[in-house]
Amino acid sequence: MYRRFKIEQMTLRKIVSVTMFVLGLALLLINVFGLFKSLRNEELYSEITPYKDDISIRFEEAKDQWNRKENETDKDFAVRVNMLVNHSMAHYWRDEGMKKYNIRVPVWENYILNLYRFVKPDIYRKYEFRNYKKAIERGVGICSQPSRALKGILNDNGIEAEIYDLAGHVIVPAKFKDGTGYVMDPDYGRYVPYDIEAIEANPELVRETYSDQNDVYASHVTEHKVTDDIVDMYEKAGNHVYYMDISFENFSYIAIWIIPLLLMFHFAFTFFRTLKENKNEQS
Repeated sequence: MYRRFKIEQMTLRKIVSVTMFVLGLALLLINVFGLFKSLRNEELYSEITPYKDDISIRFEEAKDQWNRKENETDKDFAVRVNMLVNHSMAHYWRDEGMKKYNIRVPVWENYILNLYRFVKPDIYRKYEFRNYKKAIERGVGICSQPSRALKGILNDNGIEAEIYDLAGHVIVPAKFKDGTGYVMDPDYGRYVPYDIEAIEANPELVRETYSDQNDVYASHVTEHKVTDDIVDMYEKAGNHVYYMDISFENFSYIAIWIIPLLLMFHFAFTFFRTLKENKNEQS
């Protein structure tokens, strides 16, 4: 009876070990498959969006341009990459495009972020990347996603920047080494040559920058924010730093490789140990 129990226990352990190995191998192969897939769907360039001439820069071109050029000043760089992000991302976040444009992170890209939609659907069902390279590669998002992308580029190039919520629109205040600041708006492709403190004290400072707001939108859009709406949004009341934690996303991109290896370890260790023991017995 005891011997039968031991045999059954050993069989169960073997089944669990093999199952874990197969699952780990499957996840590993999914990860490898994802290395050869792009988050950007080429159909994005013909997608109808609210903005005129919405996306014109391909991901490979964006990668060549998001690093600072030799002798490029902080301000010149900030203004240039603000437009780079604007032309590299389409203003799109509709439910019907979740799968088509990978707004929901696909399993082959990161199965942890994909599965987390069952834990926190308000964040992960339609996921905004914290990593600017991933955000630009996918190429879609509303104001907070291009702002996150721009902040990442500026921070990586030594420029202080935050994401700022104007209670309905998200922008990026940047601080430069000379103590001055600009407010960058990558969603609309605008920048205001004043710091956020000065603008909140006098929102009229943004009027000239947004004076041709009607030109942003495609002809099929009949209702949209006009210049007065934008000026009103820069009123200080309710405005605040928009925090997007990057730590879990960074962790998940490491964990998707560690988890398969851990699942495969026991079976692989047992298998090679058995081979070694058999070899020793034969010798």
